[in-house]
Amino acid sequence: MSENFDDPSGNKVLVVDDDEIVLNALKEQLPPLGFHPTVVNSALLAKEHLTTEIFAVVIIDGNLGGEGMGLLEQAKEAQPDCSRIMLASGISVEELARVLESGLIYRYLTKPWMGNDLHVALVNAAERYRMIKENEALQNRNMQLSEQMATGGGGEEEGGSSNIGGEGLAFDAINRMLYTFHPNLGNTALRAEAVCKTVAEVMELTPEESRTLTLAAQTHDIGLMNTDVGVVRRWMRDPEKCTEEEMEVIKLHPEIASDILLALDEDAFAAVAKTVKHHHENWDGTGYPDKLKGQTIPKLSRLLAPVIFYCNQNAADVQLIKYMETELADHMFDPDAVRALVKAVPLTRMPRGEREILLIELKAGMELARPIFNTNNMKLLDAGKKLEDRHINKVHSINRMTPINPLCLVYC
Repeated sequence: MSENFDDPSGNKVLVVDDDEIVLNALKEQLPPLGFHPTVVNSALLAKEHLTTEIFAVVIIDGNLGGEGMGLLEQAKEAQPDCSRIMLASGISVEELARVLESGLIYRYLTKPWMGNDLHVALVNAAERYRMIKENEALQNRNMQLSEQMATGGGGEEEGGSSNIGGEGLAFDAINRMLYTFHPNLGNTALRAEAVCKTVAEVMELTPEESRTLTLAAQTHDIGLMNTDVGVVRRWMRDPEKCTEEEMEVIKLHPEIASDILLALDEDAFAAVAKTVKHHHENWDGTGYPDKLKGQTIPKLSRLLAPVIFYCNQNAADVQLIKYMETELADHMFDPDAVRALVKAVPLTRMPRGEREILLIELKAGMELARPIFNTNNMKLLDAGKKLEDRHINKVHSINRMTPINPLCLVYC
Protein backbone atom coordinates (compact mmCIF):
# COMPACT_ATOMS: atom_id res chain seq x y z
CA MET A 1 0.00 0.00 0.00
CA SER A 2 1.15 3.59 0.25
CA GLU A 3 4.05 4.59 2.39
CA ASN A 4 1.68 6.64 4.54
CA PHE A 5 -0.29 3.58 5.58
CA ASP A 6 -0.19 3.39 9.36
CA ASP A 7 -2.15 1.24 11.79
CA PRO A 8 -1.56 1.86 15.51
CA SER A 9 -2.69 -1.71 16.28
CA GLY A 10 -0.05 -3.20 13.96
CA ASN A 11 2.36 -4.13 16.78
CA LYS A 12 -0.15 -4.89 19.56
CA VAL A 13 -0.17 -8.47 20.84
CA LEU A 14 -2.60 -10.08 23.28
CA VAL A 15 -1.06 -12.98 25.23
CA VAL A 16 -3.32 -15.39 27.13
CA ASP A 17 -1.91 -18.18 29.31
CA ASP A 18 -2.60 -19.41 32.84
CA ASP A 19 1.11 -20.08 33.42
CA GLU A 20 2.73 -17.03 35.02
CA ILE A 21 6.19 -18.15 33.90
CA VAL A 22 5.05 -18.11 30.26
CA LEU A 23 3.37 -14.72 30.70
CA ASN A 24 6.43 -13.18 32.27
CA ALA A 25 8.72 -14.63 29.60
CA LEU A 26 6.62 -13.22 26.74
CA LYS A 27 6.20 -9.91 28.54
CA GLU A 28 10.01 -9.60 28.56
CA GLN A 29 10.71 -11.03 25.11
CA LEU A 30 8.15 -9.15 22.98
CA PRO A 31 9.13 -5.46 23.52
CA PRO A 32 12.73 -5.89 22.22
CA LEU A 33 11.19 -7.41 19.08
CA GLY A 34 9.11 -4.25 18.54
CA PHE A 35 5.77 -5.46 19.91
CA HIS A 36 3.53 -4.10 22.67
CA PRO A 37 2.16 -7.04 24.69
CA THR A 38 -0.98 -7.16 26.81
CA VAL A 39 -0.74 -10.26 29.02
CA VAL A 40 -3.67 -11.86 30.85
CA ASN A 41 -4.09 -15.17 32.67
CA SER A 42 -7.73 -16.04 31.95
CA ALA A 43 -10.23 -16.33 29.12
CA LEU A 44 -12.53 -13.88 30.91
CA LEU A 45 -9.94 -11.09 30.94
CA ALA A 46 -9.00 -11.87 27.36
CA LYS A 47 -12.61 -11.44 26.20
CA GLU A 48 -12.74 -8.01 27.83
CA HIS A 49 -9.65 -6.87 25.93
CA LEU A 50 -10.93 -8.36 22.65
CA THR A 51 -14.08 -6.24 22.92
CA THR A 52 -12.30 -2.98 23.80
CA GLU A 53 -8.97 -3.08 21.91
CA ILE A 54 -7.76 -4.09 18.45
CA PHE A 55 -4.79 -6.46 18.19
CA ALA A 56 -2.65 -7.49 15.25
CA VAL A 57 -1.74 -10.81 16.91
CA VAL A 58 -3.22 -12.92 19.69
CA ILE A 59 -1.21 -15.71 21.33
CA ILE A 60 -3.41 -18.16 23.22
CA ASP A 61 -2.53 -21.30 25.16
CA GLY A 62 -4.25 -24.24 23.46
CA ASN A 63 -5.21 -25.70 26.83
CA LEU A 64 -5.95 -22.75 29.16
CA GLY A 65 -7.82 -25.00 31.57
CA GLY A 66 -9.98 -26.40 28.79
CA GLU A 67 -10.95 -22.95 27.45
CA GLY A 68 -8.14 -22.44 24.91
CA MET A 69 -9.88 -23.67 21.76
CA GLY A 70 -13.08 -21.89 22.66
CA LEU A 71 -11.21 -18.63 23.20
CA LEU A 72 -9.48 -19.01 19.81
CA GLU A 73 -12.94 -19.35 18.23
CA GLN A 74 -14.14 -16.23 20.06
CA ALA A 75 -11.02 -14.29 19.04
CA LYS A 76 -11.65 -15.26 15.41
CA GLU A 77 -15.24 -14.05 15.66
CA ALA A 78 -14.43 -10.83 17.54
CA GLN A 79 -11.40 -9.83 15.43
CA PRO A 80 -11.28 -11.96 12.26
CA ASP A 81 -8.32 -10.04 10.79
CA CYS A 82 -5.94 -10.63 13.70
CA SER A 83 -3.37 -13.43 13.36
CA ARG A 84 -4.00 -16.17 15.91
CA ILE A 85 -1.03 -18.13 17.27
CA MET A 86 -1.60 -21.15 19.52
CA LEU A 87 0.85 -22.20 22.20
CA ALA A 88 0.85 -25.99 21.91
CA SER A 89 1.80 -28.42 24.64
CA GLY A 90 0.82 -32.07 24.77
CA ILE A 91 -1.22 -31.82 21.53
CA SER A 92 -0.87 -34.56 18.91
CA VAL A 93 0.39 -33.85 15.40
CA GLU A 94 -2.99 -35.00 14.04
CA GLU A 95 -4.85 -32.49 16.20
CA LEU A 96 -2.45 -29.69 15.19
CA ALA A 97 -2.97 -30.55 11.53
CA ARG A 98 -6.73 -30.48 12.00
CA VAL A 99 -6.65 -27.09 13.73
CA LEU A 100 -4.36 -25.61 11.07
CA GLU A 101 -6.51 -26.93 8.25
CA SER A 102 -9.64 -25.49 9.85
CA GLY A 103 -8.20 -21.97 9.62
CA LEU A 104 -8.69 -21.38 13.34
CA ILE A 105 -5.02 -20.48 13.83
CA TYR A 106 -2.36 -18.88 11.67
CA ARG A 107 0.54 -20.72 13.33
CA TYR A 108 1.46 -22.64 16.45
CA LEU A 109 4.46 -22.53 18.76
CA THR A 110 5.47 -25.49 20.87
CA LYS A 111 6.35 -25.03 24.52
CA PRO A 112 9.15 -24.32 25.20
CA TRP A 113 9.83 -22.25 22.10
CA MET A 114 13.10 -21.16 20.51
CA GLY A 115 13.71 -17.40 20.51
CA ASN A 116 14.16 -17.29 16.74
CA ASP A 117 10.93 -19.27 16.18
CA LEU A 118 9.02 -16.75 18.30
CA HIS A 119 10.53 -13.83 16.39
CA VAL A 120 9.74 -15.34 12.99
CA ALA A 121 6.19 -16.28 13.99
CA LEU A 122 5.42 -12.79 15.32
CA VAL A 123 6.94 -10.91 12.39
CA ASN A 124 5.03 -13.02 9.89
CA ALA A 125 1.80 -12.82 11.89
CA ALA A 126 2.04 -9.02 12.10
CA GLU A 127 2.91 -8.83 8.38
CA ARG A 128 -0.17 -10.93 7.56
CA TYR A 129 -2.35 -8.56 9.58
CA ARG A 130 -0.79 -5.53 7.90
CA MET A 131 -1.33 -7.04 4.47
CA ILE A 132 -5.02 -7.68 5.21
CA LYS A 133 -5.47 -4.10 6.38
CA GLU A 134 -3.63 -2.71 3.37
CA ASN A 135 -5.82 -4.83 1.10
CA GLU A 136 -8.94 -3.48 2.80
CA ALA A 137 -7.67 0.07 2.34
CA LEU A 138 -6.91 -0.66 -1.30
CA GLN A 139 -10.39 -2.08 -1.89
CA ASN A 140 -11.95 0.98 -0.28
CA ARG A 141 -9.89 3.25 -2.50
CA ASN A 142 -10.86 1.27 -5.59
CA MET A 143 -14.52 1.58 -4.61
CA GLN A 144 -14.10 5.34 -4.30
CA LEU A 145 -12.40 5.46 -7.70
CA SER A 146 -15.21 3.39 -9.21
CA GLU A 147 -17.77 5.77 -7.77
CA GLN A 148 -15.83 8.71 -9.17
CA MET A 149 -15.69 7.03 -12.58
CA ALA A 150 -19.42 6.35 -12.47
CA THR A 151 -20.09 10.03 -11.81
CA GLY A 152 -17.47 11.23 -14.29
CA GLY A 153 -14.98 12.18 -11.59
CA GLY A 154 -12.14 9.76 -12.41
CA GLY A 155 -10.41 8.13 -15.34
CA GLU A 156 -10.21 4.47 -16.29
CA GLU A 157 -6.43 4.55 -16.41
CA GLU A 158 -6.15 5.70 -12.82
CA GLY A 159 -8.46 2.95 -11.56
CA GLY A 160 -6.64 0.27 -13.55
CA SER A 161 -3.20 1.27 -12.32
CA SER A 162 -4.45 1.22 -8.74
CA ASN A 163 -5.57 -2.41 -9.07
CA ILE A 164 -2.25 -3.48 -10.58
CA GLY A 165 -0.21 -1.62 -7.99
CA GLY A 166 -2.28 -3.00 -5.12
CA GLU A 167 -1.86 -6.58 -6.30
CA GLY A 168 1.89 -6.11 -6.64
CA LEU A 169 2.17 -4.65 -3.14
CA ALA A 170 0.15 -7.51 -1.65
CA PHE A 171 2.35 -10.15 -3.25
CA ASP A 172 5.53 -8.28 -2.31
CA ALA A 173 4.32 -8.46 1.28
CA ILE A 174 3.74 -12.19 0.93
CA ASN A 175 7.30 -12.65 -0.32
CA ARG A 176 8.65 -10.67 2.64
CA MET A 177 6.71 -12.97 4.96
CA LEU A 178 8.14 -16.04 3.24
CA TYR A 179 11.67 -14.66 3.46
CA THR A 180 11.28 -13.84 7.16
CA PHE A 181 9.89 -17.32 7.88
CA HIS A 182 12.78 -18.96 6.01
CA PRO A 183 15.12 -17.19 3.55
CA ASN A 184 15.25 -20.18 1.19
CA LEU A 185 11.49 -20.04 0.63
CA GLY A 186 11.60 -16.35 -0.23
CA ASN A 187 14.61 -16.93 -2.49
CA THR A 188 12.91 -19.79 -4.35
CA ALA A 189 9.76 -17.71 -4.87
CA LEU A 190 11.82 -14.81 -6.26
CA ARG A 191 13.77 -17.01 -8.67
CA ALA A 192 10.72 -19.04 -9.70
CA GLU A 193 8.84 -15.85 -10.55
CA ALA A 194 11.66 -14.77 -12.87
CA VAL A 195 11.85 -18.16 -14.62
CA CYS A 196 8.07 -18.41 -14.94
CA LYS A 197 7.92 -15.06 -16.73
CA THR A 198 10.32 -16.48 -19.34
CA VAL A 199 8.45 -19.80 -19.50
CA ALA A 200 5.27 -17.85 -20.23
CA GLU A 201 7.01 -16.16 -23.15
CA VAL A 202 8.49 -19.42 -24.44
CA MET A 203 5.11 -21.17 -24.27
CA GLU A 204 3.32 -18.10 -25.70
CA LEU A 205 0.81 -18.06 -22.83
CA THR A 206 -2.01 -15.54 -22.79
CA PRO A 207 -1.55 -12.46 -20.56
CA GLU A 208 -3.97 -13.93 -18.00
CA GLU A 209 -2.15 -17.29 -17.96
CA SER A 210 1.17 -15.49 -17.61
CA ARG A 211 -0.15 -13.49 -14.65
CA THR A 212 -1.52 -16.65 -13.02
CA LEU A 213 1.73 -18.57 -13.45
CA THR A 214 3.96 -15.82 -12.05
CA LEU A 215 1.68 -15.16 -9.07
CA ALA A 216 1.57 -18.89 -8.35
CA ALA A 217 5.38 -18.94 -8.44
CA GLN A 218 5.43 -16.24 -5.77
CA THR A 219 2.88 -17.91 -3.48
CA HIS A 220 3.27 -21.66 -3.92
CA ASP A 221 4.88 -22.16 -0.48
CA ILE A 222 2.89 -19.74 1.69
CA GLY A 223 1.06 -22.70 3.24
CA LEU A 224 4.33 -23.81 4.83
CA MET A 225 4.22 -20.82 7.17
CA ASN A 226 1.59 -22.73 9.16
CA THR A 227 4.20 -25.40 9.98
CA ASP A 228 6.96 -25.35 12.59
CA VAL A 229 10.03 -23.83 10.91
CA GLY A 230 12.24 -26.62 12.24
CA VAL A 231 10.12 -29.20 10.43
CA VAL A 232 10.20 -27.13 7.23
CA ARG A 233 13.98 -26.74 7.47
CA ARG A 234 14.40 -30.51 7.90
CA TRP A 235 12.06 -31.23 4.97
CA MET A 236 13.93 -28.88 2.65
CA ARG A 237 17.27 -30.43 3.51
CA ASP A 238 16.21 -34.08 3.44
CA PRO A 239 12.53 -35.17 3.39
CA GLU A 240 13.52 -38.68 4.47
CA LYS A 241 14.54 -37.29 7.87
CA CYS A 242 10.95 -36.18 8.55
CA THR A 243 8.61 -38.49 10.44
CA GLU A 244 5.42 -39.75 8.79
CA GLU A 245 3.42 -37.38 10.98
CA GLU A 246 5.58 -34.41 9.95
CA MET A 247 5.22 -35.31 6.27
CA GLU A 248 1.44 -35.42 6.66
CA VAL A 249 1.55 -31.84 7.96
CA ILE A 250 3.93 -30.77 5.17
CA LYS A 251 1.64 -32.25 2.53
CA LEU A 252 -1.16 -29.95 3.65
CA HIS A 253 0.70 -26.83 2.47
CA PRO A 254 -0.58 -26.68 -1.15
CA GLU A 255 -4.19 -26.75 0.00
CA ILE A 256 -3.53 -24.28 2.82
CA ALA A 257 -1.87 -21.91 0.32
CA SER A 258 -4.84 -22.29 -2.02
CA ASP A 259 -7.27 -21.48 0.81
CA ILE A 260 -5.26 -18.38 1.76
CA LEU A 261 -5.39 -17.06 -1.80
CA LEU A 262 -9.12 -17.70 -2.07
CA ALA A 263 -9.65 -15.92 1.25
CA LEU A 264 -7.71 -12.88 -0.03
CA ASP A 265 -9.92 -12.52 -3.12
CA GLU A 266 -11.69 -15.55 -4.58
CA ASP A 267 -12.62 -13.82 -7.83
CA ALA A 268 -9.15 -12.38 -8.50
CA PHE A 269 -7.05 -15.38 -7.41
CA ALA A 270 -9.15 -18.48 -8.18
CA ALA A 271 -6.88 -19.56 -11.05
CA VAL A 272 -3.75 -18.86 -8.98
CA ALA A 273 -5.16 -20.91 -6.09
CA LYS A 274 -5.88 -23.84 -8.42
CA THR A 275 -2.35 -23.73 -9.86
CA VAL A 276 -0.78 -23.60 -6.39
CA LYS A 277 -2.96 -26.40 -5.03
CA HIS A 278 -1.65 -28.89 -7.60
CA HIS A 279 2.01 -27.91 -7.91
CA HIS A 280 3.10 -31.08 -6.06
CA GLU A 281 1.14 -33.48 -8.29
CA ASN A 282 3.44 -35.85 -10.19
CA TRP A 283 3.13 -36.74 -13.87
CA ASP A 284 2.85 -40.45 -12.91
CA GLY A 285 0.12 -39.85 -10.29
CA THR A 286 2.28 -40.31 -7.18
CA GLY A 287 2.08 -36.68 -5.98
CA TYR A 288 -0.30 -34.82 -3.68
CA PRO A 289 -2.84 -33.67 -2.62
CA ASP A 290 -5.15 -35.42 -5.12
CA LYS A 291 -2.78 -37.86 -6.89
CA LEU A 292 -3.70 -36.40 -10.26
CA LYS A 293 -1.93 -37.91 -13.26
CA GLY A 294 -0.74 -36.71 -16.67
CA GLN A 295 -3.01 -34.29 -18.48
CA THR A 296 -5.49 -34.26 -15.58
CA ILE A 297 -3.01 -32.03 -13.71
CA PRO A 298 -3.82 -28.37 -14.50
CA LYS A 299 -1.59 -27.04 -17.29
CA LEU A 300 -0.08 -24.20 -15.27
CA SER A 301 0.63 -26.50 -12.31
CA ARG A 302 2.56 -28.77 -14.71
CA LEU A 303 4.62 -25.79 -15.91
CA LEU A 304 5.25 -24.55 -12.37
CA ALA A 305 6.43 -27.85 -10.82
CA PRO A 306 9.81 -28.26 -12.62
CA VAL A 307 10.54 -24.53 -12.22
CA ILE A 308 10.18 -24.82 -8.44
CA PHE A 309 12.35 -27.95 -8.32
CA TYR A 310 15.05 -26.20 -10.34
CA CYS A 311 14.98 -22.98 -8.29
CA ASN A 312 14.99 -24.90 -5.02
CA GLN A 313 18.39 -26.47 -5.57
CA ASN A 314 21.62 -25.03 -4.16
CA ALA A 315 23.38 -25.63 -7.48
CA ALA A 316 20.99 -24.84 -10.32
CA ASP A 317 23.17 -25.58 -13.34
CA VAL A 318 23.45 -27.52 -16.58
CA GLN A 319 23.97 -30.83 -14.77
CA LEU A 320 20.74 -30.33 -12.85
CA ILE A 321 18.86 -29.64 -16.08
CA LYS A 322 20.24 -32.85 -17.63
CA TYR A 323 19.23 -34.80 -14.53
CA MET A 324 15.70 -33.44 -14.76
CA GLU A 325 15.50 -34.32 -18.46
CA THR A 326 16.80 -37.86 -18.11
CA GLU A 327 15.57 -38.94 -14.65
CA LEU A 328 12.52 -36.86 -13.72
CA ALA A 329 10.72 -36.05 -16.97
CA ASP A 330 7.85 -38.49 -17.64
CA HIS A 331 7.95 -39.54 -13.97
CA MET A 332 7.74 -36.50 -11.75
CA PHE A 333 7.27 -33.80 -14.40
CA ASP A 334 5.46 -33.29 -17.68
CA PRO A 335 8.20 -33.74 -20.36
CA ASP A 336 6.87 -30.71 -22.26
CA ALA A 337 7.15 -28.60 -19.08
CA VAL A 338 10.77 -29.69 -18.61
CA ARG A 339 11.53 -28.78 -22.23
CA ALA A 340 9.98 -25.34 -21.63
CA LEU A 341 12.24 -24.91 -18.58
CA VAL A 342 15.31 -25.93 -20.63
CA LYS A 343 14.50 -23.17 -23.14
CA ALA A 344 13.67 -20.59 -20.47
CA VAL A 345 16.69 -20.89 -18.14
CA PRO A 346 19.33 -19.47 -20.53
CA LEU A 347 17.00 -16.58 -21.35
CA THR A 348 16.29 -15.67 -17.72
CA ARG A 349 18.22 -13.10 -15.75
CA MET A 350 18.15 -14.59 -12.28
CA PRO A 351 17.64 -12.12 -9.41
CA ARG A 352 20.23 -12.13 -6.65
CA GLY A 353 18.87 -14.01 -3.69
CA GLU A 354 19.92 -15.27 -0.29
CA ARG A 355 20.10 -18.85 0.94
CA GLU A 356 20.48 -20.39 4.37
CA ILE A 357 23.18 -23.05 4.62
CA LEU A 358 25.01 -24.85 7.41
CA LEU A 359 28.32 -23.58 8.74
CA ILE A 360 30.00 -26.76 7.51
CA GLU A 361 28.78 -26.03 3.97
CA LEU A 362 30.68 -22.73 3.63
CA LYS A 363 33.02 -22.70 0.63
CA ALA A 364 35.61 -20.32 -0.74
CA GLY A 365 34.04 -17.85 -3.16
CA MET A 366 30.74 -17.57 -1.30
CA GLU A 367 29.60 -14.12 -0.16
CA LEU A 368 28.01 -13.69 3.25
CA ALA A 369 24.58 -12.07 3.32
CA ARG A 370 24.55 -11.91 7.13
CA PRO A 371 27.44 -11.47 9.62
CA ILE A 372 28.71 -14.45 11.59
CA PHE A 373 28.99 -13.89 15.36
CA ASN A 374 30.53 -15.94 18.14
CA THR A 375 28.68 -16.88 21.33
CA ASN A 376 29.66 -13.56 22.94
CA ASN A 377 28.04 -11.69 20.05
CA MET A 378 31.40 -10.58 18.68
CA LYS A 379 31.43 -10.27 14.89
CA LEU A 380 33.72 -12.82 13.26
CA LEU A 381 32.94 -12.07 9.62
CA ASP A 382 30.93 -9.17 8.21
CA ALA A 383 28.11 -9.29 5.68
CA GLY A 384 29.40 -8.87 2.14
CA LYS A 385 32.63 -10.74 2.91
CA LYS A 386 33.84 -12.83 -0.05
CA LEU A 387 35.00 -15.97 1.69
CA GLU A 388 38.49 -17.39 1.37
CA ASP A 389 39.79 -20.63 2.85
CA ARG A 390 41.45 -18.72 5.71
CA HIS A 391 38.11 -17.16 6.73
CA ILE A 392 36.38 -20.53 6.75
CA ASN A 393 39.20 -22.20 8.70
CA LYS A 394 39.02 -19.40 11.28
CA VAL A 395 35.29 -19.89 11.80
CA HIS A 396 35.58 -23.68 12.03
CA SER A 397 38.44 -23.36 14.51
CA ILE A 398 36.38 -21.08 16.79
CA ASN A 399 33.33 -23.31 16.38
CA ARG A 400 35.30 -26.36 17.58
CA MET A 401 36.19 -24.53 20.81
CA THR A 402 32.88 -22.76 21.39
CA PRO A 403 29.93 -23.83 19.20
CA ILE A 404 28.32 -20.92 17.32
CA ASN A 405 25.10 -20.63 15.33
CA PRO A 406 25.31 -23.44 12.73
CA LEU A 407 23.14 -21.55 10.21
CA CYS A 408 24.61 -18.98 7.79
CA LEU A 409 23.11 -16.77 5.11
CA VAL A 410 24.93 -16.42 1.78
CA TYR A 411 24.15 -14.70 -1.51
CA CYS A 412 23.30 -16.91 -4.43
